Amino acid sequence: MHQDRFGQRITSQSARAVELYDDAVDLMFSLQPGGGALIDEALELDPSFALGHCAKARALAGKGDNAQARDHAGRGRDLAARLPERERGHAEIVSLVFHGESMAALERVRDHASAYPRDAVPLSFALGVYGLFGFGGFNDFRERQVELLETVAGAYGQDDWWFLASYGWALVEVGRSDEGVPLLDRALTLRPDNANAAHGRAHGFYEQGAAEEGEAFIEAWLPGYDRSAILHAHLAWHQALFALQRGETERARVIYEDSIRPAVSQTLPMFTMIDCASFLLRAAIAGWDCDGERWEEVLHFVEERFSKPGIPFVNTHLAMAYAGVEDHEALTSLQQGVATLLDEGKQPSGSVVADLCSGIAAYCGGRYRDAAEVLRRAIPELARLGGS
Repeated sequence: MHQDRFGQRITSQSARAVELYDDAVDLMFSLQPGGGALIDEALELDPSFALGHCAKARALAGKGDNAQARDHAGRGRDLAARLPERERGHAEIVSLVFHGESMAALERVRDHASAYPRDAVPLSFALGVYGLFGFGGFNDFRERQVELLETVAGAYGQDDWWFLASYGWALVEVGRSDEGVPLLDRALTLRPDNANAAHGRAHGFYEQGAAEEGEAFIEAWLPGYDRSAILHAHLAWHQALFALQRGETERARVIYEDSIRPAVSQTLPMFTMIDCASFLLRAAIAGWDCDGERWEEVLHFVEERFSKPGIPFVNTHLAMAYAGVEDHEALTSLQQGVATLLDEGKQPSGSVVADLCSGIAAYCGGRYRDAAEVLRRAIPELARLGGS
């Protein structure tokens, strides 16, 4: 009988495949590249490795290959059908996630975590600003994350870097930085290359108003992180925002040009668009004269990659991109598309997404009083979008 690194029974014909799986999961949890290649090796050794296929689905999704991710998730579910309950439930949750059944997946995660608190992979899908809670349309998603993690905390102790990073960041997000930051620091001590913990630590610096310390932290940590890794551009985004916060607009510009803009970012298109649009709007508010060429680059990227509105959090950033170049026709089309999705019940955030799109359009059009009124109305429901 084999066990994974969390001490759980795992079914495979190959002990080496399980070792590769464990290493791959650690790379995925730390948001480091290379996990997909390790899973490929594991599946070569054991093509019937159910949870290996589930991990492959996650690796593919991290590269933006959602169609193949669904295929592997379905394969993992089918292979796990006659396995013990823990592995079967694990695979079913992964399949629900990658087949777009988010609410069903979240309900299963809660039950699964109660029965198998150390089954970290299914649990992890619920967490983070883009997780099942974050994109579930809940105004209290941050509190729900903390509540779920508190129910399993006793199963992890003080030496699991993945759990410490996840719990520490969740605490920071609900205003409990004094409790969360030490957990993030402990997580980084245990695994210094953990980009998830580094990201949470950046949020901690922001919440504590420590812009200078936050920028210094990222400046020291980021050079060791592969530029192709999924979070490299976003951590640079945090670094640039710290520079803006300190009034160093030229420093922020250099970081944007080097690590964030579409021509250099190597992360998922959704993340690139969100980081670029939100940075340029913040920079403009901070007094940096963002020339039209930078906004045009973002708009060209949007036109290539985003043909219609979709996820609410993404929609609000599309509004920023269109507003940045004063493309009123595209803004109107976006708002109409969002209204249609709302009517169809396909925007879990509710009407706050429409309010934000309208408010952004009003602000960038110089209608500041209208923008203030719309945004004032949106603020109480803002958390329903997800993000931070």
